[in-house]
Amino acid sequence: MKNFITTATPMRISLVGGGSDLKHFYKKNGGGAVISAAINKYVYIIINKYHDKNKCLLKYSKTELVNNLKDIKHPLIKSCLKKIKLWGLDINAVADIPAGTGLGSSSSFTVGLINALRYYKKISLNKTSLAEYACSVEIDLLKMPIGKQDQYAASFGGLNLIKFKPNESTSVEQIKQKGITSFLRKNLLIINTGVRKNNKIILKDQIKNIKNDKMAIEHLKFMRDSVYEFKSSLLRYDIKKCGEILHENWIRKKSLAKGISNHSIDEMYSDSLKSGALGGKILGAGGRGYLMLICNKNSQKKIIKKFKRFEFLDFNFDILGSRKLY
Repeated sequence: MKNFITTATPMRISLVGGGSDLKHFYKKNGGGAVISAAINKYVYIIINKYHDKNKCLLKYSKTELVNNLKDIKHPLIKSCLKKIKLWGLDINAVADIPAGTGLGSSSSFTVGLINALRYYKKISLNKTSLAEYACSVEIDLLKMPIGKQDQYAASFGGLNLIKFKPNESTSVEQIKQKGITSFLRKNLLIINTGVRKNNKIILKDQIKNIKNDKMAIEHLKFMRDSVYEFKSSLLRYDIKKCGEILHENWIRKKSLAKGISNHSIDEMYSDSLKSGALGGKILGAGGRGYLMLICNKNSQKKIIKKFKRFEFLDFNFDILGSRKLY
C-alpha cells in the first residue's frame, strides 16, 4: 500500500527554562534556553488516499468529511493541508495520552502530521526543518500563544538543551553522556493530577506580563540561565542540586501568570516535599496535567504511598523523535 503512511511522534517533559522559548522573551532578552526530554508516549498519524479525490475524511476525537479546505474545523489539520498543499486524503490521529495534560501533545500532533504529509508527498525535510514547519503553522499561521520548545522536542527526540536565539535561529544540543538518561529516569516521578483543560488563557497572560512586567523578565532570565547549571549538575549526577534548581524554577514560574498553580496543586507539591521530593513542577504552561517530581529512590516509595489514589505515568525516554513507521 504505497499511499499508506504512519508516523509516530513523541510527547515531551520540560525540565527547566520553559517560558524563555516564547518569541516575546528570547528576541529582546539575549535568547532563551530549555532542557526537555522526549518520552515514549506518542501521537500517531495515519494517512491514506481517500477513495473520493474531491473530499477529505478526518478522524481524531471527532470525524469530519469535508468537500473543501475552508470547511475543516480542526485548525491544525486545516493549516497543515494548506501549507503542504494536499487533498483527497483519509487522515486518522490516535494518541497514547489525551490533549490538555501538559505533555506537548498539540505540537506532537502538528509535527507528526507534517511529517506524514511530507512522506506522502515525497518532500525531503531534516529534523530542524520539520520543527520549523510546525512552528510556522502553530505560531505564525494560527497565532497560538506558545513557544518553540515542544516542536523541537517532538521532531528530534532525546534529552536536549535547546537554544532560541534573538535572530530566530534555534540550536539543539543533545545531552548524551553515557548513563545520564537512565540516571535521570530513576530519579523522576510524574503524577497525573487529573486536571485537563486548555491553557491558552495562562499563556496569553504570561505573554502580556513579559511585555509589561520587569519582574517577569527577571524571573525568565533566571530560569533561562539555570538551564546551564542544571545541565552541569545532571552531568555530575548531583540530583539534589537538580532538584533545588527545579524547585526554584517552579517558585518563579508561578509568579509569571495567574492560574499556573492552584490550591490543590500547591498542596500536592507541598506534601511531595514533605515526603522527600527534592523539587518539582507542573508540566506545560501550568494549572493542569502532570506534576513532575525529582526524588531519589529512598523517597519514591513514600510519595507513591502518599498519592496512591493518583495515576503515576509509566514512561521512558524516546531517542528517535518523529518518524515513519513501517
